[in-house]
Amino acid sequence: MLSLHDTQIAFGAAIHGEDAGALGELIGDDGISPERRIQIYRNNYRLNTLTALQATYPVVERLGGAEWFAQSAAKYQDSRPSQSGDLQYFSAAYPGFLRQDLENTEFGYFADVAALEWAYECVLTAADGSPVDLTVLHQVAPEDYENLVFVPQPALGLVASPFPIFAIWHAHQPDGANDTALRLDAGGSRVLVIRRPDHVELREITAANFALLRQFQRGVALGAAVEAAAVEVAAADGVESFDLTTSLRELLGLGAIMRITSGAAPSIL
Repeated sequence: MLSLHDTQIAFGAAIHGEDAGALGELIGDDGISPERRIQIYRNNYRLNTLTALQATYPVVERLGGAEWFAQSAAKYQDSRPSQSGDLQYFSAAYPGFLRQDLENTEFGYFADVAALEWAYECVLTAADGSPVDLTVLHQVAPEDYENLVFVPQPALGLVASPFPIFAIWHAHQPDGANDTALRLDAGGSRVLVIRRPDHVELREITAANFALLRQFQRGVALGAAVEAAAVEVAAADGVESFDLTTSLRELLGLGAIMRITSGAAPSIL
């Protein structure tokens, strides 16, 4: 007789397509064979996980087509079995799976589109934030500004791609133009994903704002964040510097910052 632990392990393996022979003695017949009973559970698992992926990655499905997406989902299911009872987390590794599976193909950009859709999902379910209190700025001496820590909203994501994923995402919404003439060499995207009171907003932002906000997400204090962002922008766009005042004003205007603290934070570069 199998222990409960071993039974659970055997059942999980059977659901994922492995030999269900070890469960035979535990499954009653009652007119339905043990193999058929396992197959019912296996089919339900396949369908439920496919549905979860479809809900999270509708644009990827529209790009590849329903048949391709179902095949891709099955391959993903086999290589990355769910480790949680919450199917939302099952979808988390799909962008990485696509990046590996479609590497060196003309469809490699699917992975970046999937990363954008996963960011949307994470922002949709993230904790609530609060409006930033700017009065702290009046309490800090100018020479201490470099130690200010700008804490982004929790319901905020950043996705960068060498492909025009922002335009692709918009074109393949249910009410979008679905423009198959979109050129993959039209330029890259730096996308901010942020939750508003009644919707999730996606918008392209400048290289400077993206780089600075990404440093803030890492907990880097202002002085070190500006230095790192300037290096990143220069490497990507050939621009040696950017206007910090403009970037901070725009990020605050977008509601991207939840809190500003005056305590020094370690640089995480």
